[in-house]
Amino acid sequence: MFILIFLAVFAALALGGWTVFALTHPVTAGRGLLIFLCKAAGVIALISAVGTWLGQDLLHALPGLLFTVAFFVAANRLERRWPRR
Repeated sequence: MFILIFLAVFAALALGGWTVFALTHPVTAGRGLLIFLCKAAGVIALISAVGTWLGQDLLHALPGLLFTVAFFVAANRLERRWPRR
């Protein structure tokens, strides 16, 4: 139950951060949303993987760590594709 509350609070904070970004940078907010969501998903996967690692072992945490890497690689590729001006 605690993890659901944590994820809800994290999603609310992420949405609030994107809203502030959209208000201050309206032109890049649309394309930045996808990058921001990739990074947010990567952080959620990392926190889940670390929790699994501490609760069980590294082998059980490996899929979460691989998802973390995949989300951050996707975010980096999107950042290279859409350079800031």
